[in-house]
Amino acid sequence: MQPLDHPLSAFNKVSASLPLMSSETIDLDNAFGRILREPLCADRPVPPFDRAMMDGIAIDSSNSLKQWQIAGIQAAGEPAARLTSSDQCFEIMTGAMLPVGCDCVIPIEEIEIHQEQASLRERSSFKKGDFIHFTASDHAQGQVLVEPGTILHAPELSIAASCGITRLLVSKLPRITLITSGDEVISPSQSPLNYQIRASHPTAIRSIIHSNQLGTVEHLHISDDEQATRDTISGALTRSDLIILTGGVSKGKLDYIAPVLRELAGTPLFHGVSQRPGKPLGYFFQDIPIFALPGNPLSVMSCMARYVVPALRQMLRAPSNITELPLATEGKTFPHLTHLLAATIENGQLSPAAPNNSGDYTALLACQGVVEMHPADHPLAAGTRCKFYPW
Repeated sequence: MQPLDHPLSAFNKVSASLPLMSSETIDLDNAFGRILREPLCADRPVPPFDRAMMDGIAIDSSNSLKQWQIAGIQAAGEPAARLTSSDQCFEIMTGAMLPVGCDCVIPIEEIEIHQEQASLRERSSFKKGDFIHFTASDHAQGQVLVEPGTILHAPELSIAASCGITRLLVSKLPRITLITSGDEVISPSQSPLNYQIRASHPTAIRSIIHSNQLGTVEHLHISDDEQATRDTISGALTRSDLIILTGGVSKGKLDYIAPVLRELAGTPLFHGVSQRPGKPLGYFFQDIPIFALPGNPLSVMSCMARYVVPALRQMLRAPSNITELPLATEGKTFPHLTHLLAATIENGQLSPAAPNNSGDYTALLACQGVVEMHPADHPLAAGTRCKFYPW
């Protein structure tokens, strides 16, 4: 019997085989969560002009005056006015251009205004450059503001908008075909007979993929029939960038997925990983990646977090979101198997959930991913740092 791959070597095989997705240009308003494929550069200096950082008055600080005649108002969105005398000032608004001839802004809290005269309050002071955001003090024109490979969230999209970039080059989302199987599985909208169960995998997998902007999902369900399995997988191979299958990958008499995949996609890069749950996990590659996941809920979620999500992120050139955190409590291990446990993050520590079995989907409640605990003949002590894979 061929020895099982351990999780790291299994994923290394996945990683080495993965293609990179091509790019596409999309509208700014549709770019949230997508992966940037080109640098975003400042189209002009940031800020583009000397601007007031506070409401107040703009003055020439070259003399020691404490009272000025108000020459006018410098509002935001107006060209810069010009100061003609150092004994004058302009009332100025936050964000307004600094008037020509001024080199200091005194906040409104530090002055009193009476009959078009502005006076410095007692014990207040000022100096040249106060409360002025100078041209290009943040970034020069042409400077890269957002690097390729960045996930586009609100701050990055705001920067793009401020630079007038309304079309963005991003990674194209992979077309993912999700194939579930089993005569006992029915739609969540149906009432099950006593030998049937409602499908939960499609909802979970679609939620993981869509919430992370990792691809588009077409879901197909097949019965436990060899020809139906062959036809469905053959069709998916022609129109997908990645295939996920759940169930039917063990060695049961009606488990057709593994033998059909061998027929259509050749020898798997691995079939079986020394882990629990998810030991029967298989991975094939026939022009596209093919993940054959076991059918139990915890196996599906664990394998999605540990293998499929990192693979999709690599295909999209997205940054890794895998972290290493300490255990909040003692962690259960197995002597010869890696343990993948659903876990929550609280106060920067991992709290693994203890399921009754690999079909106990309620153990996933409030969990954000899985913690990976390497084989050991004793529990891992609280404080031990372990890798955490979000879903």
